[in-house]
Amino acid sequence: MTRGGRVHTGGVWTPLTSFIGRAAAESELTRLLGICRLVTVTGPGGVGKTRLAAEVVRQTAGRFPDGVWFIELGAIVAAADVPAEVMSALDVPQDPGKPALDGLAEALAARRLLLVLDNCEHVLPAVAELCGVLLDRADDVRVLATSREPLGISGEKRYRLAPLDLPSPADSEPDALRSSAAAALFTERAHQADPRFVVRPADAPLINHVVTRLDGMPLAIELAAARVEALGLAGLADRIDDALRLLTSRGTMAADRHRSLAAVADWSYQLLTVAEQRVFRRLAVFPGAFTLDAAEAVAGPDAGPAVVRLVNCSLLVPPRTGADQRTRYTMLETLRAYGLDRLRDAGEEHEAAAALAAYASPRLERTLDPGQLRAAQERGAGMTAAAAAELAIMTTASAPGKACAPGKLLSSRERELVILVAQGHTNAQIAERLHISVRTVASHLDRIRDKTGHRRRADLTRLALEESLV
Repeated sequence: MTRGGRVHTGGVWTPLTSFIGRAAAESELTRLLGICRLVTVTGPGGVGKTRLAAEVVRQTAGRFPDGVWFIELGAIVAAADVPAEVMSALDVPQDPGKPALDGLAEALAARRLLLVLDNCEHVLPAVAELCGVLLDRADDVRVLATSREPLGISGEKRYRLAPLDLPSPADSEPDALRSSAAAALFTERAHQADPRFVVRPADAPLINHVVTRLDGMPLAIELAAARVEALGLAGLADRIDDALRLLTSRGTMAADRHRSLAAVADWSYQLLTVAEQRVFRRLAVFPGAFTLDAAEAVAGPDAGPAVVRLVNCSLLVPPRTGADQRTRYTMLETLRAYGLDRLRDAGEEHEAAAALAAYASPRLERTLDPGQLRAAQERGAGMTAAAAAELAIMTTASAPGKACAPGKLLSSRERELVILVAQGHTNAQIAERLHISVRTVASHLDRIRDKTGHRRRADLTRLALEESLV
């Protein structure tokens, strides 16, 4: 056996970049490994589970005289191969006359080591069985697993890894961005990709827009930062709404499922049942938080169990209870974009949009002011998912019985455009100010007009004054 404290990676990559924004998670996970024999780090693909595990084992290796064994399971196709893969990594010989798990448990019974099982979600039952045997028969073995959903066995402690902290919508200065881990990661990786890159005062709103649009997801941010040299920051921000197609990697070290945002989402989607896939893609029509009642109205009356599974496997953000004591769910924007693509591929876009519109319609008259109501009614039948999403925003952005303040319907970038319009800037001047194209400015203004019902620039100026945007 090798000397105590050694980390055996089995060929798994060693990080070559700095570790940003995870000090609290690293500390908590280290603490949990001290008191729990099985800890599973869960979260959506690209949130940084593997990187966090790698950093934690470096800090804790000295606790384990028989070493830390880092085993990558992502390439395994058949769940039945899991015990053999682990035995091979640990140099445990297989006895043809004995079940593999029995041989593994006997070999590890007297060892004090940490077993790191990375990317378990596609072979979950086999990993759960293996861990159950080791917890029962190898008292000094601890397991750190990473997966998009927990193993679901007795003794497991789940640690949900959230995306990186985002900057405030009001953070438009470089100094203000420093408190955001997402912005700090983007800035460092962009400089790494292009040493000429420095953050100028005018760049802060663009960085804010990019990392917010990417939900603070580390993989997405790193892929985006790698595009700065080719596109420029303004060009990247201008195209970030098409992140699924824009953000890919040609690097040779990344696993296939991490080479693009689309591949990351597809890996999780393919692990769902057909029924769960249908619910997932239909829930993508919601532009923000939604209740279980709303989910059932759009995805079918039997959607409840699928919603629970989607939360469990990190395709929906864990629900939160609002001021009205109702539980609401949300989907990360990158996953939502993927879901909308699958919805269109399945030929279900208009059907799902109509279901959302039908659910929202009874709330229209008591929620919208006349201008907004006219804008919604003009959309008519056959609306797209995007149009239905805007309708849903209108009917959920205010309390029942109260007209929704138009400014509340706008994103931070759209409010910024309204402010510049109110200050008298032309479309060309706004484009130059925000480092985006004139076409993008026009597109934003069209969406603003649809949301607010205000067609003239004078009306938008009045809106900005009435709602204290300027």
